[in-house]
Parts: sequence; structure tokens; C-alpha cells
Amino acid sequence: MTRLPMTNFQLPPTVLTDQGRPMRVTRAWPRPEQARLSLECEDAGQRRAGIWDGASASLQPLGADARLADLEELARGGVVVSHRPGKRAVVRREDQFIKVVRRGRTRTILDGIERADAFTEYFRTPAVLAHTRSTVTFGALEGSSLHEPRRLGPQRWERAWAEVLSAWSRSVSSSAAEASSNGGSDLPGIPEHSADQEIVVLAHWARLVEPFVHPADQMWRSVERISEDLAQLPQGQLRPAHRDLHDKQLLWSPQNGPGLLDVDTACLADPALDLGNLRAHARLRMLQGIWERHAARTVVSAVDATAARLKVPGRSLAVYERAAVLRLGCVYAVRPAYVEVAAAMRAHVALP
Repeated sequence: MTRLPMTNFQLPPTVLTDQGRPMRVTRAWPRPEQARLSLECEDAGQRRAGIWDGASASLQPLGADARLADLEELARGGVVVSHRPGKRAVVRREDQFIKVVRRGRTRTILDGIERADAFTEYFRTPAVLAHTRSTVTFGALEGSSLHEPRRLGPQRWERAWAEVLSAWSRSVSSSAAEASSNGGSDLPGIPEHSADQEIVVLAHWARLVEPFVHPADQMWRSVERISEDLAQLPQGQLRPAHRDLHDKQLLWSPQNGPGLLDVDTACLADPALDLGNLRAHARLRMLQGIWERHAARTVVSAVDATAARLKVPGRSLAVYERAAVLRLGCVYAVRPAYVEVAAAMRAHVALP
């Protein structure tokens, strides 16, 4: 990918103004052409999409997206809770959540859900209520998000993470997990996410954000070193993995136990992938000021205990954690509220 000159490009401010109304920029993503960013903004409790060209924003009306044909109508009768322009959106309608994707892309979501048998045995997951070529409707899942420890309190926070990681541990060690990892699943071609695939992911994100990271040389040195470490890890048995496991994907209820979201990313991988991602997100949430240090320590301790119980090699866990820290340091590099957080994540894994 050719690097474009970006000397005059500025990231958007944390708050944009549209017709006199302030709107917080909640997320941003590099676009393939590298000259613009896709934006998601908060507008009166909903999410609006837009494009940032380096100097100004073009915001779309609520629910407008030429590549997500069903979104506008759904938005009129619900609340848009997330919207990545041209890619996907989620609309809440009472006790349902409707995921909207490009036409013909729902089969990928449904196939992924079918691959997640190992997890649905021990986690509650949202029921699929209906689907079309471009939408999948899920039932709401009861429970508190494990993104916000203040809502649970220290004792319930510790209990929630112990139960969640117990469910994850049983999922990757269950009979369904054994069948999947040994090729005995009824679903052919369960994708594998090996260390080589993780190397590809790191390079992909580094290329996307290179124009926005200064200096970029240090980031690339980290990519090269962590890629070498990943390539040298022992080839253990791949087990069922969520592949995007973090606090926002997890719910917990004292009555009903753990819940898991977005299982359509399920694959086979080294167990260190999911566990390293959880450790990396604990660091991220602390840097963001969302978690206090003791809350992050609770999560890291629970992860480490789970890794020891499953005999996940310490080096594998450490390498996958560093890969996740670097990836998050790239993902958040273009999100205006967290530019300094992203820099701190990248600095944590930088060469001395």
C-alpha cells in the first residue's frame, strides 16, 4: 500500500458541531484510500455516520447509508446504537437488536454463529429471531456489561470475571471443542486463526494508520519484532476461540451467569489469543480511565489463573498480549479522544 503525503491532515476534534448541535466523535476508522476517515458521532443518544477529509466533516442524516440499504427505514422505528459507514450498523427496537450489513453478507454472520457451539454450551448468547439478506435480528440478552465495573461493585466484579473465565475455559475444553479442533464438526472448513494470521492482522492495521502515526518507524519496528515472536511460538493444538474477546462482548447476571456477544467471529486458535486480548483490553481500559487499577488487576489475575489451569505457555500468552496491545494502539490512533492512549499502548511494546 502506497503511503500518501499527509502533512496537512488533521484528526477530527473530539466534538463536532452540526447546525449548532455539539456531537461527540465516538469512533473513527481509516479508509482504504488513506485520505479520509470514517466517523461515528453521538447525536442525542443515537449514532450518526460521516466522513472526515482532514479539515472538515461531512455528516450524514441519521440512518443514511447508501451501502446499507435497510438502515434508513429501520432507524425511523428504532435507535441507532452503532454505525460504521458502508460496513455495518446496529439498531435497537425495544427488546431486539438488528444488525444491518451489506446485502448478501448475513450468511457470514449466521455461519459464524453456527460455528460457536463450543461457546453456546456454557454462555448465554442472543437468540437469532429473524434474518434477511442484509439484516439479522437478535433478542436482547439480560445482564450487566463487563465494560463498566462501577455498576457491579468490587465483589460482583470479581465474581463475574471468575464465572466468565470459567465458562470460557470449559468452552475451549469441552467435547464440542474437542470435536471442532479435531475436524469432527458438522461444519466444514472452520477457519483457523494461527500466529501467521495474527501477523497479517498486525501489518494490516499498521499500514492503515501509518499516515496518522508520527513517527511511524517505531511502530513498524514493533510490528516486525512481535511478528518474529509470533512466528517462533510452538505450534500447539488450536482450540475454539471467540477471536474478538473483550469486556464489551461480555455480560453477566448474578441469576443467569455469563453472556457472550458477537460469536460470529468464532474460529480455531491458540487459547492465548483470547486470553492475551483480555489482558490487553484491561490495560487499555485503565489508560482510558474507565477502569480503576484494582478492577484491571482483578481481570488480569483471573486471566492468568485461567491460563495456568489450561497450561497455556506463559510466553505464548505474553506474545499474544503484546500483539493485541500493538493492534489496539493502531486502532485507537485515529480516535480523537484516545490519541494519547493509543500512543501509550504502542510505547508499551516499543523497543527500548
